[in-house]
This record gives sequence, structure tokens and C-alpha cells, in this order.
Amino acid sequence: HHKDGSIADVDTVIYLRQSQDRTGEELGISRQREDTRKLAKLRGWAVVAEHVDNDVSASGKRRRPGFEAALQAIQSGQARCLVAWDMTRLTRNARDRLRLLEAGKQHNITVAFVRGTDLDLGTPAARLTADILGSVAQHEIEQKSDRQRRAALQAAEQGRRIGGRRPFGYEADGMTIRESEARAIRKAYDDVLAGVPLGRIAAGWNALGLTTPQTKRDGSPSPWTAQSVRPVLLNPRYAGLRSHVTEAIREAMDPRKARLKGIVGAAAWEGLVSEETWRAAVELITDPSRANPARSARGLLTGVALCGVCEATVHRGAAPARRGREGHTTYRCRAAYGHVGRASEPVDLYVMDLVIDRLSRPDAALLLADESKPDTAALRREARALRVRLDGLATLLAEEVLTELGVRRESRKLRDRLARVEAEMANAGRLEILGPLVRADDVQAAVLSLDTDRLRTVVNVLMVVKVMPAGRGARIFRPETIEISWKL
Repeated sequence: HHKDGSIADVDTVIYLRQSQDRTGEELGISRQREDTRKLAKLRGWAVVAEHVDNDVSASGKRRRPGFEAALQAIQSGQARCLVAWDMTRLTRNARDRLRLLEAGKQHNITVAFVRGTDLDLGTPAARLTADILGSVAQHEIEQKSDRQRRAALQAAEQGRRIGGRRPFGYEADGMTIRESEARAIRKAYDDVLAGVPLGRIAAGWNALGLTTPQTKRDGSPSPWTAQSVRPVLLNPRYAGLRSHVTEAIREAMDPRKARLKGIVGAAAWEGLVSEETWRAAVELITDPSRANPARSARGLLTGVALCGVCEATVHRGAAPARRGREGHTTYRCRAAYGHVGRASEPVDLYVMDLVIDRLSRPDAALLLADESKPDTAALRREARALRVRLDGLATLLAEEVLTELGVRRESRKLRDRLARVEAEMANAGRLEILGPLVRADDVQAAVLSLDTDRLRTVVNVLMVVKVMPAGRGARIFRPETIEISWKL
């Protein structure tokens, strides 16, 4: 011991931590290291180990390898002293604080702080002091968390952005459009509405030399995949909408749906597509039938036409060659093998002729300007008003204008109406794909130039196709065995 009673030449472990390191340069850690080593040298303690948690919070939500190693050094007898910059660097949650106090009591260790004093955790008074300091640190982080949540909600209500990773299609400020990426995003929404798979969209972005804003762990560019394109196109920001995901929403549903549920209103930045186009794309992307597309998805009517017996969808497959006849492709009911089995080529040709004929008629423009076509501007206004009314229900409950039962009833009514409005907007977006075809100088050439994915979507928008059994021994195609119900 020194003359002043302090411990000399004792094995010591240093613990360093900072919550955020935006640059990756560990500058805060370097300053802590300099100060804690100076303190250990002043005390005459021998530093045997140094453990670091960089860019890790002490709130207890994430495991801290550095803290665990420092605690293990104490419990194993490797060190008798622990040096940290202050208590907030060491622990800010009750679980880790209790473990530290138990280790200090059992092994009679001393904790020293650059911003603070030495605490001999072998004594009840020091443990009480450490517990109080730790509680204060935990209180500070909880208050900070409350302030951050309130600020995030306020920013969302005002449509503002509060930082984060650069969004694809925008500059680092999240407001300025990066046109080279924005063009790719706009085209991607058009492609989704035309039935193009997400994997093909990802391949197109990669071919343009576009990469995700988030790099790989080694810092190299990260290419696009169907899995990374999906959340981009589902993001409300591209429709100029602001979303705020609360903890309650996050815990109540699939994270992929939480951002859609959390829409609170218009954003401060400019969207890249209209809200109706975005909602139409969301409806298609989140359609469960897209999760496991049929292997024979190249067929025009695969997943679109219905079996005339049970109304399950049909899929295209290959029929084997027999009796000197070449093999050919057929449409069969997905639910039962014996319901429908029809050669696909004559069915496809018949449906294509109907599509071309319908879009070539003099009244085809009514498909785009029909009186029943919704006023999308009015729908947007109504959706905004409904969201405001939903937000106001909590105030009505607090002011006892409505009872809890009344709030639930009114909320259900408003949400049902909002769902119908959003569905109408999605339908308006899907109808937009017919515009280029109807306005084309040569409708037949325009239709025939489309790939199968886009043609399938056009068919799905225009009609419901039911493929009836051809009958035993039938060798001639009969149009009456294909039942068409026009949607528009």
C-alpha cells in the first residue's frame, strides 16, 4: 500500500466503451484510453488487460463482449482493480450493475473512475454508492430514450427526416433526388405493375452498375437481390409518405408490414411515384401468391386463369409425346390433375386475340377515362383526413368525449373506410398500365411487343379467364370452352 492507503502494484483491467462511432476511427475510445492509463499509472497499478466495446450501447439490449471479458478477468482473479472513464461508460442497466456489484463483493475489488472516485466494492458503503451512480446512469439513458422517441414522433408528424443511412434514390440528406437511381426506381414500379419479378428488377439494377447504399462488411459494394429490392419498393418514402414505426406496431406484426402500418402522413421530401402507383405495387408485391411462383410461370395464363371445375388457378406443364405426336404444353388445374387438361397454345392465341380486339375498339379509351375511374386526388385527400381522424381518437378518449368502446367502434369504422380508399387507389394505379396500349398507333404491335410477364398483368386487369374441360376425344379448339368475364 501507498502511504495514503491506496493499493500499489495491483493487477488492473481497463474497460473502454462508447455508444456510437459514426466514423469508425475510435476517437472517443482513444481519449478514454489515454485518461484511464494515466489514472492507473498515477495509482501505481499494473495494467494486465484492456477490453473495448466500440459503438455499443450499455442499455442492456446488446451483449457487450468487452464488458463480459472484463468481468471474467475479475471473477477469475486475473485483476483486483477495474478502471473506467465513468460509471456511464461501465454500465447503464440493472442486470449488469448487479453482476458487477456481486463480483466486487465476492472478490473485494476496487473500481476507479477518471470522472469520479475509487470505490472499494468489498464494503457495503461503496456498493451502495456504486448502485446509486448506476441507477442515475440508467435513469439518464431512459430519459434520453423518451426524448428521442418523442422527437422521432414529432418529426414523423411533421414529415421530416431525422437521419439514418442514405436512402436509395436520394442523396445523403434524404431530400435531394439522385436522378440516376430515381429513374431505376420509377421503372421498377412500372415493371412490378406489369408483372416483372423482383429478381429480374434486381438484375437490371446490377446491370446499370447500381449498388445498395449499404456496403458489405469488408466495405465492398453490395449488389441487388430480390430480397433487397423488395423493402425498397415497399417503402412509403417513394410515394412521398412519412412512416413512423412505434414499438407497439413493431411488436404486433411482421417487421415487413410495420412500415406500411406506420404511415402518418405526407413527407417533407418529394416522392418518386404517385401514391396510387405505390399502393398498387405494394398490393402486388405483398400478394401471397407471389411468394412461391409456379415453375411454369412462363405460361401466359399461369396463375391468372381459373379451372372451370373448381376455380383453382391453372399452370402450364409439358405433355409427353405419344402415338407419333410431338409433345406439347398444356394448362392443368393446380388443385386436381383430372379437372382440366388443355393444350396451351390455342388457348393463349384465343385470349391474345380478345385482348387485342378489346384494346383496338373505338370505345377503348373509356377504359382509361370511365366515369367510375376514381379521382385519385380526392382519394388522397380522403385518406389524409381519415388518418387525422384516427390520430384524434386518443384525444377524444382522454377528454372523455368518447368511451373506450366508442373509440374502438369508431376506429374500426375509420380503418375499414381507409382500407377501401387505399384499395381504390391501388386499382387506379393498376389501370395505368393499359394507357400506353390504348393510345398506341398500332395496338396489335404494341401488345405483341410485351413480354409474358407484362401480358399476364394486362390479361389479369381486363378479364377473368376460366378454362373449361374440352371433353373426351376433342381435337378441335372450341372458343366456348374458354369462359371470359370482363372486369372493365
